[in-house]
Amino acid sequence: MSKYAKSAKRYVKAYFELAEQSGKLKEAASDMELIRDVIRQNAELQSFLRQPIIGSAQKYNAIQKIFGSKVTDLTQRLLKLLADKNRLDILQDIAELFSEHYKKHLGIVEAVLTTAVPVSRDIIKAFHEKVKELTGKDNAVLQTEVNPEIIGGFILQIGDLKIDDSIKGKLQKIKSNIAV
Repeated sequence: MSKYAKSAKRYVKAYFELAEQSGKLKEAASDMELIRDVIRQNAELQSFLRQPIIGSAQKYNAIQKIFGSKVTDLTQRLLKLLADKNRLDILQDIAELFSEHYKKHLGIVEAVLTTAVPVSRDIIKAFHEKVKELTGKDNAVLQTEVNPEIIGGFILQIGDLKIDDSIKGKLQKIKSNIAV
């Protein structure tokens, strides 16, 4: 089950097609990236948009103050439609899904490498090449994260594929085998 609202997928599909047909796909992607980043970085805005007791008009006015002239007319129309349908609560989902859909459209694959300690550029480069090899895509983007809780080793996440070669992961496997 996806973490995004089903209705967000329908809005993304329609908005993507409209942006593509009107030759504004790159601008729409830029707008959605801006909206996604602003909402991601502001927990108060996330909460505000999801509050059922706050009216759609009030949410729309706030969104206009934040994004106003920073987004295209096409995105303005989407924001107005979401307000009219009282669906501004899924704006973050729409922005996240649109960004994912756009990257897929461009053939970009994203991967996340999690390690217990920062790793060298050579190791990052080797993992980047491995992601390209595993996916068969030259347009691979590798992000790195440090999480000391994994103790050692690595976790490589490429879409739904998760390669967990961390010490924490191995300990959890041993623990589950013993419990059986």
